[in-house]
Amino acid sequence: MSRNGSGTYTLPAGNPVVSGTTITSAWANSTFTDVATALTGSVAADGQTPMTGILNLGTNRITGVANATLPSDAVNLSQLNNPSITGNVDILGTLHVVGATTLDSTLAIGNNLTVTGNGTFSGNGAFNGTGNVKIAVGTTAQRPTPIQGMIRYNTSLGQYEGASNVTGATISTITRVTTTATLTTATNHNLVTGDYVTISGATPAAFNGTFAVTVTGDTTFTYTMLTTPANDATVVGTYYSTIWTQIGGGATGGGNDQVFVENSLVVSVNYVFPTGKNASSVGPITINSGVSVTIPSDQRWVIL
Repeated sequence: MSRNGSGTYTLPAGNPVVSGTTITSAWANSTFTDVATALTGSVAADGQTPMTGILNLGTNRITGVANATLPSDAVNLSQLNNPSITGNVDILGTLHVVGATTLDSTLAIGNNLTVTGNGTFSGNGAFNGTGNVKIAVGTTAQRPTPIQGMIRYNTSLGQYEGASNVTGATISTITRVTTTATLTTATNHNLVTGDYVTISGATPAAFNGTFAVTVTGDTTFTYTMLTTPANDATVVGTYYSTIWTQIGGGATGGGNDQVFVENSLVVSVNYVFPTGKNASSVGPITINSGVSVTIPSDQRWVIL
């Protein structure tokens, strides 16, 4: 009689066999045919059996799932926390990704996209809905290591910012004390402590790589290498710095014109000039009572 619809299997009539009963071919054939039917409807452990209905797990979990490689595969939770997608993604609703995201192809989203971790989209991105794309929001201290193309909103500065590569000054020398390298430039490097530089072409190779710097002077900064080189750099190579810069504030105009750089006329909140930055504004400018603008001694604010 096979299973009863709730998963319970009951042997057909005439079972179990009692002592003294003669086993007949009719009984054996009927019983084993029924058992065979029940086994055929069960899931084979070696994967031979495809499902023919909805599998109700009864609030239980599936464990030991390998990472999915095909679109029809079940997804391991670790892949959702740090997904790496090589095909096209077309999402009509909201996508919320908790971990880091790498997408190497086309992304089409009809509504909202929220990535709590880092998002790397190497392909095309099309956001066709009326929702929004929510990017990372955090303070200056919460900035991640900058990689060219990153964007975020800096709550300390109240501005959108992006990471971009800037060609560094000519290197004069690179010396070392154990793993601490001191790099000297021929001209002012214009870096600030916490900026990242990528050094290449130096010999020994231990001087090369991407490092956070500590500024020790207008033409010097230090960084910590992974290993101690055998000697000071015999070939100094070159470097570029990856820095966070403000997004927006460019010229605008009618049509495709980019002529007019606009600024507001009232300073309503305190503002401190970022290190190494000058500014210009078209006045008259009013600074509200109790509001301050802080300009470091070696920087300038020009009001026209």
